[in-house]
Amino acid sequence: MNNKKIATTLTVLLFSGSVLVVSAMIVPGFVNTSVAKSIPVVQDTGKQTLTSSKTPVLKVEAETAKTTVSDVNKELEQLMTQEEFQQIYNFADKPDNELTSNREMTEEEANRRLILQDQYLYEGLRPKQSLPLKPGQSEYYWDLDNNRIHYPNRPLTDEELLETTDWYYRLNYGLSKRNIVTPLDSKDLVQADAVALAATSVKKLFGADVSKLEVYANLNDAVILNKKSWLITFAPYKADTLRAQGKDFWQYNVIIDYTTRTVVDTTAANFTLKRTPISAEAAKAIQKDATWIHEATKIVTDKQGETRKITMAYLVDTDKNDSRGMVDVKMLLEDGSSYTAELRYPDKTLRCLLYEEAKVTK
Repeated sequence: MNNKKIATTLTVLLFSGSVLVVSAMIVPGFVNTSVAKSIPVVQDTGKQTLTSSKTPVLKVEAETAKTTVSDVNKELEQLMTQEEFQQIYNFADKPDNELTSNREMTEEEANRRLILQDQYLYEGLRPKQSLPLKPGQSEYYWDLDNNRIHYPNRPLTDEELLETTDWYYRLNYGLSKRNIVTPLDSKDLVQADAVALAATSVKKLFGADVSKLEVYANLNDAVILNKKSWLITFAPYKADTLRAQGKDFWQYNVIIDYTTRTVVDTTAANFTLKRTPISAEAAKAIQKDATWIHEATKIVTDKQGETRKITMAYLVDTDKNDSRGMVDVKMLLEDGSSYTAELRYPDKTLRCLLYEEAKVTK
């Protein structure tokens, strides 16, 4: 029997789809999830202007969601018992809550789950029963006591996949109740301003108009940046369904440092893109190819609009980046701050731009 590692941390258990977790970008710990469907995006909403042939073309759906994550949370608030909450907390508090399984979910199962996730969120589809969390009740169950997922030797049914989706929402909601986010005051970066900052960053770096996309806003305390931060996601309506159907679309994820109001990560993802791993020979050639650094510095100066002097730029060489088909270029600024541009191999298109403030010496 193949012992597959499912998650290295509890947060990896949370949704791998587009709505709650952008798995192709980052794996945050989600707390106090809210969906900002009505927040106006402060930016030019005219026709998208492509600055180059490499700029991602954004595809959107005209529909809007009938329900939101907030609606699901209100439902769970009424349905979940104290016993359920305690079961989640007991699992979260275990020194080792890393799950294993007897097999991996198949691609067909994963795609059906993505579609069912959208139906759960947007259409109110619910399972007939809760996911079994101990052996002896069903062929398919999660054994939380022994950190084990047991899949049947057959394809999972839609009911079982819905039970999984429902459990993820319950898990996420249970954990969110434990994480108390400090209330906002009048001087804080409010959600609407965070969304506007995020939209501007996406427009600058990728030339994309996000005004017709669903907006998902999460305020996190010390989860992503070890301090309070906004996580803003722009995605088409029913993005998980589009992904399951192999449709070509772009979605964007932006992280904003809450205290400084600085955008620290802007990422574009397209699940239909095929990554090209970088061979050892190609990696050596990249090290000698100055055009990678040239492209990264152009992005920072021309698109990001950075005016501070770049004092040093170099490739961040890791085996992990090579296997992912990504080339990272780090650029140090004159005040000690830095950017890291992650470029796709071999076409040098931007996947994400990270920013790090200079460390303040006390």
